[in-house]
Amino acid sequence: MNRELFPGNRIQQVVVLGSGIMGSQIAAHCVNAGLKVKLMDLKSDDPDRPDLLAEKSIQNLLKMRPSPLAVPSYSRLIETGNFDDHMNWLQEADWICEVVVERMEIKKPLIKKIGEYRKPGSIVSSNTSGLPIDKIGKSCSEEFRQHFLGTHFFNPPRYMKLLELIPTKATNPAVTELMTRFCEQVLGKGVVVCNDTPNFIANRIGVFSMASMMPWFFEGKLRAEEIDYLTGTLTGYSKAASFRTADMAGLDVLKHVTDNLRPAVPDDERRDVFQLPEGFGKMVERGAHGNKKGQGFYKKVKSEKGSEYLVIHPQSLDYEPQVKIEIPSAKKAEKDFKTPGERLKFLVNQKDKAGLFLWEIQCDLLLYSANRIPEISDSVEEIDRAMQWGFNWELGPFQRWDAIGVAESVIRMENEGRTVPETVKKMLASGRESFYQSGTVYNLIKERAEPVTPPARNAIRVSSFKKEKKEIWATESAALYDAGDGVALFEFRTKQQTLGFELVKNLDAASAAVKENFGALVLGHDHDNFSYGANLAEAAAVLKKGDFGLIRDAVEQFQRVAVGLRYQPFPVVAAVSGRTFGGGVEFFMHCDRVVAHHELYCGLVELGVGLIPAGGGTKELLLRAMRFVKFADQADPLPFVREAFKTIGMAKVSDSAANARGLGFLRDTDLIVMNRDLLIKTAIEEARMMAGRTYTPPAEPMIRVMGETGLSALKIMLFNMNEAGFATEYDKLLAEKTAFVMSGGNLSEPQEVPESWILKLEREAILECFRDQRTHARMEQLLKTGKPLRN
Repeated sequence: MNRELFPGNRIQQVVVLGSGIMGSQIAAHCVNAGLKVKLMDLKSDDPDRPDLLAEKSIQNLLKMRPSPLAVPSYSRLIETGNFDDHMNWLQEADWICEVVVERMEIKKPLIKKIGEYRKPGSIVSSNTSGLPIDKIGKSCSEEFRQHFLGTHFFNPPRYMKLLELIPTKATNPAVTELMTRFCEQVLGKGVVVCNDTPNFIANRIGVFSMASMMPWFFEGKLRAEEIDYLTGTLTGYSKAASFRTADMAGLDVLKHVTDNLRPAVPDDERRDVFQLPEGFGKMVERGAHGNKKGQGFYKKVKSEKGSEYLVIHPQSLDYEPQVKIEIPSAKKAEKDFKTPGERLKFLVNQKDKAGLFLWEIQCDLLLYSANRIPEISDSVEEIDRAMQWGFNWELGPFQRWDAIGVAESVIRMENEGRTVPETVKKMLASGRESFYQSGTVYNLIKERAEPVTPPARNAIRVSSFKKEKKEIWATESAALYDAGDGVALFEFRTKQQTLGFELVKNLDAASAAVKENFGALVLGHDHDNFSYGANLAEAAAVLKKGDFGLIRDAVEQFQRVAVGLRYQPFPVVAAVSGRTFGGGVEFFMHCDRVVAHHELYCGLVELGVGLIPAGGGTKELLLRAMRFVKFADQADPLPFVREAFKTIGMAKVSDSAANARGLGFLRDTDLIVMNRDLLIKTAIEEARMMAGRTYTPPAEPMIRVMGETGLSALKIMLFNMNEAGFATEYDKLLAEKTAFVMSGGNLSEPQEVPESWILKLEREAILECFRDQRTHARMEQLLKTGKPLRN
């Protein structure tokens, strides 16, 4: 639980009032961030367990998937209480977060009660998806209202980036600034500051967008699966598209939002869009509430294939099989254009049903978004980010407009009788033809271009180095940049950041360049996932040619370069996040320091493709296990070796950076940051700091191995797993090779061996795997289907 503190930060003690689904998860995320958290709810009728409601909520956290907690044991760090006995806790709180049910008559009295107990200066927020914040705190003192604002966490809070902050007119701007930086840096959120208007930004725009599509379905113009295909990643929306997103959010929730939103926005020129079709209301009445009820627009059923998703018919409301989507223009867009913006521009200019649908809903979305400035926000950029971070759209509304072409689309809109906001026409009249241009974004209110702001204060993107001409050299696979103050940065450029032959050679060359001209090296890039590991397609192609000599050379070079990161005459820091497998893990495990995003899902998964970790990964987990034995002063190292062996043999993958630390992939000295946007910045700062001190690479370590005793114990465990059906015969053989390496090979008794001895065993074992046809079959299956083969 690491958190980066910013100057002036004073938020350490957090009290969450309301232990429902959102309140308990907000509490969990605060614990993930290293804060001291108390969770309160109504007092139970049980005299022996007055805090039962909050306690049950903590228990429910452990059942949720994906988990709100970085590791299950963090649940013990949340102290539970109730509104009757523990309101005095508020006197010690720095931030009081109210998250009770979204009803004004419940929130207002509780907020007033909070005002009676809190200490002056503490920050109070009411978490809501759309209630007016000013009304909630209106009856409180002036000092209270200066420290009061709204929060809107998106569900689930740990995984959804967006946090809308809603200050009122009475909120002290310094409080808004403090909460913005705190939520960015400590909670890892993408913060958007909203005006205090119904449903704020993301839900106002997102619900409008979804509602504008519904007539196309209920009038029978397009099927639900066709709409989702056209409004998915094809055109820059989210992977869950539109109706699948609605099913995830809850159709009953969507109906509740629109029912309340329509009367709350009497001056909204498109408020009638929020009057959803009659068929939608009938769906909700029949219990089609989405995923939580097992049916919404889609319904999962068992089939011959295992399971499939049926889709609802707009008139009968019965479920039927999905049809194969046949939209030639969309297929052409997929084939001919790489980016969603290019595909969108192509499609809105087609005359078929897909083109007409996409043009109509884009016009609705773009004009509606522009008309909401300055009502919901003054900023084009904030609206785009709200949709990207809250609804996972790849392109926000104004980015979509740029992609389509603002000037030509405005002409078409006006020719069709649509009213284009004067602010947009003034932008075009000024000679500017796009909202985003050369690192600037157009401010429709101030009628001028302004610099695009970073997604978090002081965030650094690797792409900025290229724009600033700091590239030293580049290939198709990688690039080396001057990151300033004696730090170089090595960027992966391969597809899925795989570690192919050329990239490994490039890293070797980069290390030589850094040795001559820099004081430290950072491995990092802007992609969400650090690395999917070695390039299996390259290896499979070489195996097919029968060039085993090239395979042997590649194995030796990969191991030499990966392990060599530890022995460079300068510090090496890896900035890692997201999915990181196999060789990617071996790369970062040999760096002097790892700066990991909280959402790190990493593992040595080589056995699944018929190989063993041979880039130093097997050796490194063994070394760390043995060092822990020495640190813990344990006489018997076998339990620790067994756990390291299981981590490889069972291809364990962490579900957080904290969990990665527990599995041995991260050390206690490695850093965890909550905000992905601050990862590169933190890694560069760490490298700079390490380079500023006298740096000496470590000597080659001696590693204690168990010899025949350890190997026999591990083989017994494998035998039991095989007999129980948890491991196939080939799984067992591969794991035995791993056990042989971790035991030190053919050694009759426990002893210490140099690191190079274990590395030699790694190379020999993986080369044996490469010669086995069963490994070839596993690699081929994964490359063809994306699914592992259990042979």
